[in-house]
Amino acid sequence: MEIFKFYEKSINNKIDFEDALELYENFDAYDLLYLAYKIKKAFKKNKIDLCSIINAKSGKCSENCAFCSQSIYHKTDIQVYPLKSKEEILNKAKKMEKCCNRFSIVVSGKSISDEEFEKVVEIIEEIKKQTKLKVCTSLGIIDKDKLKALKELDVRYHHNLESSRNHFKNICTTHTYEDRVKTIKKAKKLGLEVCSGGIFGLGEDFKERIDMMMDLKKLDVDSVALNILHPIKGTKMCDLIEKNEIKPISPMEALKSIAICRVIMPDKEIRLCGGREFNLHDLQCLSLLALDGLMVGDYLTTKGRVLEDDLRMIRDMGFIY
Repeated sequence: MEIFKFYEKSINNKIDFEDALELYENFDAYDLLYLAYKIKKAFKKNKIDLCSIINAKSGKCSENCAFCSQSIYHKTDIQVYPLKSKEEILNKAKKMEKCCNRFSIVVSGKSISDEEFEKVVEIIEEIKKQTKLKVCTSLGIIDKDKLKALKELDVRYHHNLESSRNHFKNICTTHTYEDRVKTIKKAKKLGLEVCSGGIFGLGEDFKERIDMMMDLKKLDVDSVALNILHPIKGTKMCDLIEKNEIKPISPMEALKSIAICRVIMPDKEIRLCGGREFNLHDLQCLSLLALDGLMVGDYLTTKGRVLEDDLRMIRDMGFIY
């Protein structure tokens, strides 16, 4: 079966669900990565855009997302603290500016209070004044007025779907998939750039994974944030894996999923974020064939890779940052 029949369809943005399913079922990770790389080259993408995040407010989240170490429903060994100071967040931004193009302020919780939002706005203004970084925020499900304020600051809004519409009820019941979709649609309608994605390895099958990617394509998000589950002790998801009720995703399956995401959305910014070190091990470099973005540094409640190791990997693979 000739894989390159999908090349023309992809670069013309015409890959549908059945195409993606056929690719997943009939080709291995190396075939799919090669196809993804050819598509990436067609769009003249040779740069790996680097971003970094700060967990600006940690823990005490009211939502019951099965994977999240910050949920009040889980007993995990994480740091819990209120919104960090402007100085602390600004210092982290300045540190990451040396290699990153983007910096994201992330807070725990379903949403953010008005008082916290005002402080975040002040911090964003200071980051934009003192650095050349593009700023992103991940503040949960927020209203139109807050989104308008972020638009005026030229901020990209991050809000993951997390999984497919069908599988979402298995990972969260305190809010709905549609709540997340509505937030993304509101942001897009107001003209904000949106970064959204999900997590591979939450017990979903590959059809559900493709469903999520197709929804991201329909929503026309600007950047796709891909994560691979890093099970945290004390979370429901970790318990399910330890009981063998959910099978952990393999490195090859993760690479296939990353490559297919590129095929489905050839013109979008595909970025790999949390869980890559834990799941891909020495194969992280292969993911770059399908990517044009990488999150570096520490994640929300887990440590990231040594920064220089990531920069060396990018250079060794022949890409720039």
